[in-house]
Amino acid sequence: MEEPGFYTKKLEQTQTYGKFVIEPLPLSFGDSIGNSLRRTLLSSLRGAVITQVKIIGIPHMFSTIKGVKESALELILNLQLLKFDAPRDGSFKVSLEAKGAKKVLGKDLKGDIQVINKDQYIANLTDAKSKLEVNAIVQTGIGSLNRDEIEDKETDYISLDSFFSPVKKVNFKIEGARVGRKTNYDRLILEIWTDGTINPEEALKQASVIMANHFSHILSGKDKPETKDMEKEKKDNVASNQKLKEIIIDELDLPSRVINALLRENIETIDDLVKVGKEKLIDVKGLGKKSYSLIVEELKKMGIEIDS
Repeated sequence: MEEPGFYTKKLEQTQTYGKFVIEPLPLSFGDSIGNSLRRTLLSSLRGAVITQVKIIGIPHMFSTIKGVKESALELILNLQLLKFDAPRDGSFKVSLEAKGAKKVLGKDLKGDIQVINKDQYIANLTDAKSKLEVNAIVQTGIGSLNRDEIEDKETDYISLDSFFSPVKKVNFKIEGARVGRKTNYDRLILEIWTDGTINPEEALKQASVIMANHFSHILSGKDKPETKDMEKEKKDNVASNQKLKEIIIDELDLPSRVINALLRENIETIDDLVKVGKEKLIDVKGLGKKSYSLIVEELKKMGIEIDS
């Protein structure tokens, strides 16, 4: 197999802009690699943004804030422009407290994660009695996240639609390249703009690694489709779980005292019963080890076991 003979050259780079040339590529490979890199750069790199916000004293995002020039919505939009240097994957808590007539900037935000664009404008407090308190959750992720898809929602926080990619824009064009007397080669010219949390060269490397991992997976032979037996087993499990959710505990041959004790704890189906577990069941008011044994015996008849 012939090894690739092209090289990558960096023409320009700042923290937010980079221009690269990849050549000489076999004819039509410029478009193939350029398109793949562009899509991967824009959609598959990890970033960190604010996903939940709580403005103290403000019930919803369409409220006005006393002593602050911006409405709650405008304030939130400005907060979403902040960029963060995440030391690890996960979520981080940040907060902001400002008093008196002043401009509030990104550097005023405090917490477990560093703000990159410290001069980013957030709000303008208009008089000496103005006060602004904000708590927020910064989360790492890939691609985009709809507010309804946020799993660990904080109480009284406003959930936000989020876009994580640190790459803002990618352009590429193809020119002809010469190797000796041969002119049937491609020159790929790639331009990358980032938000400053990652430089363009590092973004290009990460995107290349992601693509290489996917191609390696194809070569590994592990990319085999599920067999019919595996598909059937999955469907059976889903159907079984659904059935458990539909069977109410009244259908079990248990004393009414036990049934009533379970219902008081909002344990209404077999599925609820299994999820609660042994320790919590024994501690339920009106139950005990003897009642627990009766429950276990009934579930055994159905081929179901409770986790310890």
